[in-house]
Amino acid sequence: MRKNFLLLSVLLTLVWSCSQNAEPLSEAELRAQLVAQAHGLEAFQEVSKIAFTWGVARAEGNFERRWIWNTQNDTVTRIMNGDSVSYNWKRLDSVSNEINKGFINDKYWLFAPLQLAWDKGSYTVSLEKEVESLGQGKLLDKLTITYGNEGGYTPGDAYDFYVDKDHVVREWVFRRGAAEEPSIVSICEDYITLNGLLMAQKHSRSGQENYLYLSDIIVE
Repeated sequence: MRKNFLLLSVLLTLVWSCSQNAEPLSEAELRAQLVAQAHGLEAFQEVSKIAFTWGVARAEGNFERRWIWNTQNDTVTRIMNGDSVSYNWKRLDSVSNEINKGFINDKYWLFAPLQLAWDKGSYTVSLEKEVESLGQGKLLDKLTITYGNEGGYTPGDAYDFYVDKDHVVREWVFRRGAAEEPSIVSICEDYITLNGLLMAQKHSRSGQENYLYLSDIIVE
């Protein structure tokens, strides 16, 4: 409870200190910021490099690709099937743009809670309290964000984040094109904290043996 109070106090102070003409944060917008804070938003400012392997565990054999992200100069390296490709993800050509789609996807799996802050202004948000989650049937608060119809690789998509009282994401749901039916239901498991970043290493799906994992994570 003390952790929740301190986080809430900091954000409320920031809101109060803004210009009187600024629009106050809604409860849903404030909760989105609290979720990002709980997963290490402030700590990320001190990070210079992220490395991780994104993989899918499946009966016919795992699929993996490794990423090394230099956050200081926006350089990204993908290592897959023994091949290594580096590019600047802020200056893309036709080839690197295709590779970058994979990076954006895999980075979202690792840092979905932080995207709530990074993508602020690109989505609308709503909040429902004590909703039964789709994956585990737990009573959690549901934070729904819907991206605008322009920009990004998948405009118009929606995500439902099921969060606990400590603002930790326990499940998240992807809905392509903001459809009512879920495209992906992800149960977040095996959380690890590295240099202040809280990250789920396993994303499973109810009733399925296949799962997605993030391994060999390095934070510098």
